[in-house]
Amino acid sequence: MSEIMPHKHCLVCGNAVRPDENFCDELCESKFKSAQRKQQLLFLAFLVIMGVVLFLPSILKMVG
Repeated sequence: MSEIMPHKHCLVCGNAVRPDENFCDELCESKFKSAQRKQQLLFLAFLVIMGVVLFLPSILKMVG
């Protein structure tokens, strides 16, 4: 049986890459960063909406 060289897999597409790399090319790296940015924006939007939902009754009570 042949021995497999040490490697990791691309975080986006799963292609084999060297152990010191995370992505196979710049396209996969940009896709990963774009998805990460989108996830951060969605989380921030979630926090803002939850803040509004939690504090809206207090604000309405003070106003009305």
